[in-house]
Amino acid sequence: MTSTNAMPHVDPPDVKPGGTARERREAKARRRRSLRTVVVVTLVVVLAMGGGGLAWYAAEETADLATQNSTAKQLLATSAGKVAEETARASLSTQIAEAETVLAEPVLSRLLTGTGDARDSLGAASDAVETSMVDFARGQVTAARKGMTSAQAHAEKVHTATEGMGVDDAVRGQLRAALDTLAAVDAAADDALAGADLAELEKAATDLSTNRSALTLATQSLTDAQDAISCPHPDQTWDPDSGKVPRSALAEIPWAPTHKVRADVLQDLVDLDAAYWEAFGVHLTINSSYRTYESQASLYDPAAPTAAPPGCSTHGLGLAVDIGGGVQTFGTQQYDWLKQHAETYGWTHPDWAEPGGRMPEPWHWESVLVRAGS
Repeated sequence: MTSTNAMPHVDPPDVKPGGTARERREAKARRRRSLRTVVVVTLVVVLAMGGGGLAWYAAEETADLATQNSTAKQLLATSAGKVAEETARASLSTQIAEAETVLAEPVLSRLLTGTGDARDSLGAASDAVETSMVDFARGQVTAARKGMTSAQAHAEKVHTATEGMGVDDAVRGQLRAALDTLAAVDAAADDALAGADLAELEKAATDLSTNRSALTLATQSLTDAQDAISCPHPDQTWDPDSGKVPRSALAEIPWAPTHKVRADVLQDLVDLDAAYWEAFGVHLTINSSYRTYESQASLYDPAAPTAAPPGCSTHGLGLAVDIGGGVQTFGTQQYDWLKQHAETYGWTHPDWAEPGGRMPEPWHWESVLVRAGS
């Protein structure tokens, strides 16, 4: 007899729960869903982080370029008239314009191209302007020192010449202080020229100029003070070179070789003599010319001042001659000829020596450089 009761299903002993094909398919599907979720989330996170990072980077680069461009604009403005080569400023101006073009581009364009090239070009152009400014400042210092050298030499000469001449010690002391200050400024200029610091070079140039002006004023003050003591008449001027002109600056008068005048006025006198020869058939008769300080001192007599005090005579500068041969008398043909023609050749008869002047001297003639203070 066959039983109608079916035997209960029994899993094979080597099959574990959930290990059926269906369960395995479901587990695999769950894993795929989980993986897709992880991938999607990861992509979102990466994109979010990456996009934010790029935006931050672009903003930083833009800010750096904008700051650099603003600094370059200031440099362009302050460098006006202070560069050795104007082409450096022109190049900087071009790079500033190009940087502004980059800054005006959309963010995406700046992300793709970057701002590095613009920053490098702007930096190079700025460096070139700064270098040119240093070169210009060096030139200013060098030029100021050249001008200062002659001012210093003249001031030292005045200071030495006035020693024991009756000038107030305080006035001489002011000139000495100005000389010492300028010497210190000159030493500082040496240090500045040894480096490349723009501020130090500009300061050195300014200090040299300022202190040279102070030295010039102090020199003039001492000269005026000595003039007031030494030269009794308004038409006389004290000069530290009077009677002390170097031999190298003097030249013999060709037809009167025992006499000398300053070399730079000799040709005018030669030309005047040539014209005088054509008119009278003789040379100008030179009775006196350059006088040393000592020879002027020997001629000067305060009781009968026919000769100027030493230091106050144009003879002492090599710019005057006393002429005879008829010229020594007012109204002669020779005198009248010189009055009419001498200035054509750079020589003149001063007002104080005219018939109605302070000291009528028909024989005294001077270079026109005396009027020019040369």
